[in-house]
Amino acid sequence: MIMGPIRDRAILALMGMQVTIWAGLFYSFPALVLDWQAEFGWTTTEIMGAFTIAIAIYALGAPLFGRLIDAGAAPFSMPGGAVLGAGLLLSLIWVETLTAFYLIWAAIGVTMGLTLYESCFAIVTRAYGAGARAAITAITLVGGFASTVAYPLSHWLTQLGGWRMAIIIMSGLVLGVAAPLARVAARRLETQAPRTPAPETSGTMASTGKRPPVLRQPEYWVIATGFALAALTSGIFLSHLLPIMAAQGVSDDMAILTAAVIGPAQVAGRVAMMAMGNRLSALRIAQCAMAALAGGALMMAAAGWIAGLVLGFGLLQGAGYGVVGIMRPVITRETLGQKDFGALSGAVSLPSLLFFALAPFMGAALFGLAGYGPVLALCAAAPLAGALLLQKLPYK
Repeated sequence: MIMGPIRDRAILALMGMQVTIWAGLFYSFPALVLDWQAEFGWTTTEIMGAFTIAIAIYALGAPLFGRLIDAGAAPFSMPGGAVLGAGLLLSLIWVETLTAFYLIWAAIGVTMGLTLYESCFAIVTRAYGAGARAAITAITLVGGFASTVAYPLSHWLTQLGGWRMAIIIMSGLVLGVAAPLARVAARRLETQAPRTPAPETSGTMASTGKRPPVLRQPEYWVIATGFALAALTSGIFLSHLLPIMAAQGVSDDMAILTAAVIGPAQVAGRVAMMAMGNRLSALRIAQCAMAALAGGALMMAAAGWIAGLVLGFGLLQGAGYGVVGIMRPVITRETLGQKDFGALSGAVSLPSLLFFALAPFMGAALFGLAGYGPVLALCAAAPLAGALLLQKLPYK
């Protein structure tokens, strides 16, 4: 279980850091989109383009950020990323043009790569090796509440003093809370990292001796593509959630309730995963989570006839999304080994992050051609295909 990681000060620090950094650098964007649209007159598509660019840069830089962790730079890169992110977030209060808005969010994309889950998982795996799964679970269990913090806090601050006040407070939290916690955690974990290359995991591709370049390993493509397909569904629902529910005839009150359910459902999914203990392999857990994503999409499709099914969608989408994010680094280590894990994890996460970044545009394009029916069909089919693809792994 996770009691050991919870008593570890480094993991406790990462828990607080991840909640704060996700709330400030990531969820502040969707929480304030309508305020920016109202003040500047930009369309939703124009505004969301900046978010897509930020996530794309985060994705493209993932292998590089992972190499920084492998090189022992986490005590500098993680807190430095938080400090830089806080400054960039604060600079939004002086924005007047869409170009400046895009440039700032592009730079924030770099700080996301230095501070969010990928770098966090890499330093934890570097320090704990095979024991990283429990620590990663503990961190993401708490991290699931970031959206629960960001949305009401941003709304309250905006009501109190406008979106600029919300940005100032969010920036202050990233600087005053996330950056110091990142420094404490990264320093502690780096001292625990082995000074010699980690032994490779037995029973996997990594146990066969000298490993070929990762892109030449079929296992890499199976893992990367399988999880990318699941990320596509999550990305579409994140960006199109309210329009999809409106198209399905769901009332505004029910839509807001459904959106609120997704965050706690992430935590519930992770708790359920922990309760399974060692009864299921990481592969089977990932496949179950992808099936939950597909089931959620089907419930959303059926909500056109039974509106209450959107709550079932929220539970399944949240639970599936919450578990898939944990299982990707675990399966990567167990299948491909721990050597140079930061770069390896970054390479595996790159397709997922790119699909996540492109999902808003893919969903919008398909909607423009044929409506949300085919979009929901895609959201159901993609994670099922990912789950079936993972079956090809040489996994016990």
